[in-house]
Amino acid sequence: MRTSSPPSHRIPTRPVTDRWSYKPIALLLLVPVIVAAAGLTAVVIAPPFVGMSMGVKELDKKLQAAGANFTRIPPIPQRSTIYANDGKTVLARVYLDNREIVPLGEISPVARQAVLAIEDSGFYEHGALNPSSMLRALAANIRAGEVVQGGSTITQELVKLTLGDPTNRSFGRKFQEVALAMRVEQRYTKNKILEMYLNQVYLGNNVYGIATAAQFYFHVPASKLTLPQAALLAGMIRAPNTYDPLRYPRAAWLRRNDVLNRMIGLGPTNGGVTAERGARAKKQPLGLPKNVGQIHLPTPPFIVDYVKQQIHDDPNGWYSFLGATAKQRDKALAEGGLSIVTTLDPNWQRAAQDAANQPWAATPSHPDHRPTADVGLVSLDATTGAIRTMLSGKHYQKDQVDTVTTVHQPGSSFKPYVLTAAFEQGILPTAIYSGVQGVIPDPRCMTNGQPWDVTNAEGTSLGSMNLYDATAYSVNAVFARLILDVGPENVVAVAHAMGITTRLPAVCALATGSVGISPLDQASGYQTLADGGIHCKPFAVAEVLRGDQILYRQRPDCQQVVPAPIANLVNDLLKGPVTYGTAASVFSSGWGKWPIRGKTGTAQDNTEVWFAGYTPQVVTAVWVGSQGRPYPLADYWGYDVFGATVAAPIWKAFMLSVLQGYPVERFPAAGLTTVPNVIGKPLAEARKVIRGAHLQPAAQVVPSYLPAGTVVTQDPSAGTQAIPTQVVTLSVSNGVAPIVTLPDVVGSTLSAANGALGAIHVFVTVVDQPVKHSDKSGIVLSMSPVGGTKVKEGSSVTLVVGVGPKPSPSPSPSPSPSPGPGNGKGHGGGGGGGNTALAFVSRAVP
Repeated sequence: MRTSSPPSHRIPTRPVTDRWSYKPIALLLLVPVIVAAAGLTAVVIAPPFVGMSMGVKELDKKLQAAGANFTRIPPIPQRSTIYANDGKTVLARVYLDNREIVPLGEISPVARQAVLAIEDSGFYEHGALNPSSMLRALAANIRAGEVVQGGSTITQELVKLTLGDPTNRSFGRKFQEVALAMRVEQRYTKNKILEMYLNQVYLGNNVYGIATAAQFYFHVPASKLTLPQAALLAGMIRAPNTYDPLRYPRAAWLRRNDVLNRMIGLGPTNGGVTAERGARAKKQPLGLPKNVGQIHLPTPPFIVDYVKQQIHDDPNGWYSFLGATAKQRDKALAEGGLSIVTTLDPNWQRAAQDAANQPWAATPSHPDHRPTADVGLVSLDATTGAIRTMLSGKHYQKDQVDTVTTVHQPGSSFKPYVLTAAFEQGILPTAIYSGVQGVIPDPRCMTNGQPWDVTNAEGTSLGSMNLYDATAYSVNAVFARLILDVGPENVVAVAHAMGITTRLPAVCALATGSVGISPLDQASGYQTLADGGIHCKPFAVAEVLRGDQILYRQRPDCQQVVPAPIANLVNDLLKGPVTYGTAASVFSSGWGKWPIRGKTGTAQDNTEVWFAGYTPQVVTAVWVGSQGRPYPLADYWGYDVFGATVAAPIWKAFMLSVLQGYPVERFPAAGLTTVPNVIGKPLAEARKVIRGAHLQPAAQVVPSYLPAGTVVTQDPSAGTQAIPTQVVTLSVSNGVAPIVTLPDVVGSTLSAANGALGAIHVFVTVVDQPVKHSDKSGIVLSMSPVGGTKVKEGSSVTLVVGVGPKPSPSPSPSPSPSPGPGNGKGHGGGGGGGNTALAFVSRAVP
């Protein structure tokens, strides 16, 4: 059985059959050695099985006690395999022991026969121990002049490999191995013991198990092993390094023929082969393929490292089924025999590589500059968050540089997060901001005591504009002023909710993307917009299996983090960059039928550039920059490049490839809504009307003379343009009129008096009193009750108002008044009225 290699090894020059004439001295020594070995066996080993005397019974009890703690053979470590999303394309194998476990039925019968012939030909006839095999092995070893057979049974060797200490050769250790072997034979069938053993044995070159060895040495499955192949592997079990066919082919060939000789000696009726078949096999060469030992796998793509790191860190708690600690999960990955099916689409990965390898859309003037410019590309399923592509640099297999989970300054491609936060704050996309570059004096934007000096990408100031145009043309000065109204802390909260995992400081520079994020995070954040405000955590593992058992299947982890109307409104603004803004030239030169949204980005000092965009089905973020410490890309190109110059063309080439076969899906319509007038309505009806306008009602109870449950005021006022989902606050009467103090309006104009008394919800009755002087006309002459009186809201006040002589008729008719603001015909939405929807004034009949 498997033993450690001897200090030195003499490679025989002939097969053992050619070495049958051993020296006479060996023959003379054979008989006494056999007798001595038999005696030792009878004294030490035989009693547990013979069980005839009291001494034997006592020994049997000791053996039973020595194995009392045995429960089962521990699981055999097995390599894990990581696949692409088709479950067939192998991306990598992960292991400490390179072992593939197969059932006994998937190992060719001749391979089983070869192992049994050389290791334990009586395996199915004897128990845990076989004294006769010890004697036979001793004789065979003397004849060969070296160790060619072992005396231990396969069960004993399995115990040694899995439960014992192979380096411990003490009598106590051997005694315990015997006890444990007895327990193993009691628990498992012979077939199961042989299966575990064949999957456990080491066969050199970091190869464990006969199935792995069949693939490694012959590139065939274990079920297809031929007689010469099987004999070679069986012979290696004894000393895999000594009989390594890659390093010592002659020794391996001789050892293989020793196994074949043993099989010939057993004959076909005893688990061996016929002499003719064995002779033919012995004449054959080793038959190793030219590329023997080569693993037919390319260097794993970046997603393999990403998956391994995700299982180790388990940031979302998805992989706790593999262990509660990182060490346990790593062990399960390396030894658990897992089949891990990733979300990576091999066709998409090739498309990403092709897009990155195409010539730059802008020709570099200094292509020999080192380090050269590189690429990071991440693509997600927009409705699940599944990672379909991770291209970490043009040459990840060589460079091993992470460009997709490390952080880079996103530049203006961060602006959608600012827009989202702005709309959540109720700022309209039609809001006008200045595009003048220069110092922003707000103290919140100071750095090291210095104010923020903002410049536009064009290097010139621009006029005032709305957020549609500011987004399309990526005007930094507008967004610098916008973030002051939004609040940097609100931008941070929104960005994190949308999928940015990097810690973001609440600073004004967020408006121009001067804080680093990763391409993976960028794709994750844009996925939220693509799916109508629903963020799905990105994931790379679709399912984990062990054999045919599904251990884990990933379900999309999604939740609504941005109201859909707001996400749709941001999408509407992100149409500008690709239709008439910074990236329009890229897509006007040819694009498919799919509606797209996107945003360019250029970092400070032109050190890295971006384009991130999406359809309703696919989200992709592309980064172009330098590996390691960023340098101005002008060092490589000879001039400044931007997101539209080099990143957007890569995005376009990739997306045109992967979108083939996808149907056209339109983005949901986006727009503003008009706040309806609900003052004076019951709360239930008011809420229904507000929701009908795609707004959210919020009620607060206030003292009022109106019937309980009646809307008293609203904010925003009726007729205001608002973002869908914006909150309209309703003040609702509790039915208890508060006490108010009447202002003294004597001497005021009737209009001013009505305004003052209407503000405290006091009804006014006007009594006209003729006056002789025109300066008293329209003036309040007296009031009752008088000013300063405390009354209940909703009470009445009588005002005596002077009425002067009527003016003489005009000689010609006066022109009709022009319609003023609030007539419902202008861009303001009209309606007017605000909160003054209740009439508080009536005129007494003379």
